[in-house]
Amino acid sequence: MFKIIATLVVLLLTAGCASVLHEDKQVISVRAVCYGMSLPAQCVAENSRGRWSFNAPKQIEVNKDLFDLKVTCKSLFAEKHTTSVRSGVQVAMAGNVLLGGLVGGAIDVATARGLQYPTKIDVAYPACH
Repeated sequence: MFKIIATLVVLLLTAGCASVLHEDKQVISVRAVCYGMSLPAQCVAENSRGRWSFNAPKQIEVNKDLFDLKVTCKSLFAEKHTTSVRSGVQVAMAGNVLLGGLVGGAIDVATARGLQYPTKIDVAYPACH
């Protein structure tokens, strides 16, 4: 009986691990790139949880999301171009699913705290002027 109670306590304490350990926002670095060189550009990043306008290159804080983050940049030297990046699973969420089960994993996905976009995003122009 003690083993069952101890196991339940451990599972309850580890459930929602990523939700407890991680924020629902993250900082990303965005650059507009032409032939490997960073360009100044006006950009917009957006997902289903927000929209952020900024001048690249810059670090911005975005809301994590299950859906792609679309980053569109326009420069004096290049046409408007959009790059989409997918959110990935953080290690804490993978551990949570193993230790806390599907309920903890579902919480981490629903709150997006168990997800993360790449920390560096380059909007690479296919052609430059």
